[in-house]
Amino acid sequence: MKVILLENVANLGDMGDTVNVKNGFARNFLIPRKLAIPATARNLKAQEHFLQDIEKKKSVEAEKARGLAEKLSSLNLVFTRKAGETGRLFGSVTNMDIADLIAEKGLTLDRKDIQLPEPIKNLGEFDVSIKLHQEVTPVIRITVLPEEGSIPEKAMEEVKEEPALPEENQEEEPEKEVETE
Repeated sequence: MKVILLENVANLGDMGDTVNVKNGFARNFLIPRKLAIPATARNLKAQEHFLQDIEKKKSVEAEKARGLAEKLSSLNLVFTRKAGETGRLFGSVTNMDIADLIAEKGLTLDRKDIQLPEPIKNLGEFDVSIKLHQEVTPVIRITVLPEEGSIPEKAMEEVKEEPALPEENQEEEPEKEVETE
C-alpha cells in the first residue's frame, strides 16, 4: 500500500515522502497514529500543498533544535561515581543518567536522542553527541569524577594524564628457568 508520511519515521522516510509499505503496517500502525495517510488520487493531488506545510514545519523544528543545541552545548555535566584504584567505575554513566541530569537543568530531552555507543565506565572527560534534528547534532562535555575517598589522588592524576583504554598488549612476565637434576 502506498502512503504519504506525515511525520519522520525511522528507517522508512521523511515527512512528505510517498512510500510503499505492507498493508497491515499501514492500517495498524502508521494511519492510526497519524504518521501517514493513504496515497489516494485525492491525497496525491493535495500533496503539493501538504509539502509546503511540511517545509514550514521542518523549518520550525530545525529552529527549535538549534535553540536547544545552543543551550546544550554550553552545558558541562559532572557526575560523581565510586571508582577503583585504576579509575574504573563501580557501575557506569548511561544515556538515562545524562538525560536525567539535563532534565534537572530544566531542558527536556529524550534519552534515545543521546548517542552514547556504550555506557561510560571510566573516570575522565567525554564528548557525547545528541541528535536533535537531521541537521542539528550538538556535542556536550561529560565529566566523571570520583566520590571523595573512593580513589587515591595519585590514581586520579594518572587518569587525567592518560585516559583509561583497554590494553591490548599487556607486558608478560619473563618466564623463569627451572633447573632439573
